[in-house]
Amino acid sequence: MTTTEKARRKERRAVALQMWIAKRSSRNKTIIDRLCRRMIEKAMSTPPEDDFMRDPLIDDDQGFDPDELDRFQRGEAS
Repeated sequence: MTTTEKARRKERRAVALQMWIAKRSSRNKTIIDRLCRRMIEKAMSTPPEDDFMRDPLIDDDQGFDPDELDRFQRGEAS
């Protein structure tokens, strides 16, 4: 068995395992199904430090208070 055959066999096993995990996670009936779903969610989510959509003003709760927001929407100086 050559190294390319070993690599192909390893790749096929990995793809088969991924397909099995995806099928199990879509069922969501047993504990194993839920674990598979958690594994997929963890693999697909981006870490918070790499998420470009996060806003530090919102995360740190440094937003407007209701009165300040009302004044801003009316165009008044704060």
